[in-house]
Amino acid sequence: MRVTTLLVGSILLFMVGSSAARTTRTPNAFRPLSAADVEHALKSAVPNARMAALVKKYGVDFELTGPLKQELRSAGASDALILQIGRSRAPIPIDESSVKLIGHSPTGHSIGAHAHLSASTPRAHAQPPAKELLSQADKYRLGSGVVRNEAKAAQLYRKAADMGNAEAETRFAEALFDGRGVARDPAESLAWLEKAARQGNARGECDLGVMLTSGLDTAQDRAKGFGYLQAASRFGDGYAEDNLGQFEESGLISDPSSSEAYMHYLKASEMGSAWGAYNVARMHEHGIGVYKNPTEALRWYMKVVSIEDPDLPGQWSDLRSEAGAIASANFRIGDMYAVGNGVPKDTHEAERWYKRGVDMESAGARAGWLMAQVYLANAYLQAKGVPLAYGEAMHWMRKAAENGYRQAQVNLGSMYRDGQGTPQNYGEAMYWYREAADQGSAVAEWMIGRLYFHGSGVNRDYTEAATWFRRAAEAGIPVAQSDLGMMYYHGYGVSKDLATARAWLQKAAARGHAPAKEMLPKLDAAGDSVTANTSADVDLSSRPARLQ
Repeated sequence: MRVTTLLVGSILLFMVGSSAARTTRTPNAFRPLSAADVEHALKSAVPNARMAALVKKYGVDFELTGPLKQELRSAGASDALILQIGRSRAPIPIDESSVKLIGHSPTGHSIGAHAHLSASTPRAHAQPPAKELLSQADKYRLGSGVVRNEAKAAQLYRKAADMGNAEAETRFAEALFDGRGVARDPAESLAWLEKAARQGNARGECDLGVMLTSGLDTAQDRAKGFGYLQAASRFGDGYAEDNLGQFEESGLISDPSSSEAYMHYLKASEMGSAWGAYNVARMHEHGIGVYKNPTEALRWYMKVVSIEDPDLPGQWSDLRSEAGAIASANFRIGDMYAVGNGVPKDTHEAERWYKRGVDMESAGARAGWLMAQVYLANAYLQAKGVPLAYGEAMHWMRKAAENGYRQAQVNLGSMYRDGQGTPQNYGEAMYWYREAADQGSAVAEWMIGRLYFHGSGVNRDYTEAATWFRRAAEAGIPVAQSDLGMMYYHGYGVSKDLATARAWLQKAAARGHAPAKEMLPKLDAAGDSVTANTSADVDLSSRPARLQ
């Protein structure tokens, strides 16, 4: 994994936050960075000349003062790197009221006849009635000054959408996708998002990109979805920027790059994405692309939990899951206090943070958000903020699984496989894994392969195991790539082929899979004593498996 630096990225975002007079920003953009952040970031930086090119590529605006140059030198940056940084400048800000773009976006639709819309702003030329309807709908959705009424909100969004308001088209599509105030209809949701995207609505493009890259209730088209995410990120959608970071980190589009991923996460956090800031914290906590620094990680987790947004009640959706980042950050802070990582060990403080996360998840779960139900079930399984309670965990996990939530189906299958809160039942495990796999879960495909490999609840069948491992491996699941490589190494279910074994193990190693890294140097001399790895299952509790 290539080493990168927080040094430049932190300075960029700090300087962007301080140059509002020169740069147009979304009015409600979250600004998490301060001078203190720059100071702490410099201490954990890994100066790297590659960052200068990334700064220019991502076009973040900033300027270097004398003191900042000195800080850079103190942190280890060369004069040549500082010179390169100083020459980097952002593109000219877009004035949505007058700009006319020429050409085509990566999504393939013409953008010559309209200005691109921000993630939170309706079309500038929308008729006043549509704007008024949109404003009323927002109030009913959020319960702002009126009794919250999602059905009324959906009705008003539909009226404004019928008038061609792109923001209303996106909001109505989100209501259709989640079944909020209207019957759930993912196909109709997709159609409305396509309409909004054709008008250049950044939020609509992001939602459409998420649906396509993840295969959420639609045929997966990762390349097309990636194009929509790129278009949305360029016009200020932080959630899209975070998704691009996930692609870079996991290597689902090209070779994995922690440097590129980190830049995306930094930009996403500055744009207002809770997941962007969470991922910055995560990379500091685990030393991914930056020096491992639990103190800096804690600082970023604290920033995530401090985000206040009236839109959060509607952010538990797979299309917009920012609430999950805030709940997860509370648990990560709790974990750090529980073991004394970056802070003095304090079990009472840990429980306080766990309780904050549980309260947030409970509110979301009881409001019917399926993702929140999965998170709450995991809290009961881990006894964080609540007592260990397999029955409660099974209740919430089953509730979400029976409503078609694929991550819950995967987790419920694992509960049956391991006998958590229920007698062990491989048949039930296979049933739920297949339900999730039918919805495009690559993690479920890998787990089905494991059941066939071990003969758990089915006749052992290496050929069938290899088939399922291949599906998951091609979708970018590192442990599946490693397992498939070992199948080729031994000739289990496939013809023995050391070259193919090495190729799959290299893919897994490039994505950070430790057993694959350990196996590669032993590949030629290991002999038949090596067995397929038995790595622990993927932890699905920390983040929605949007790209799986």
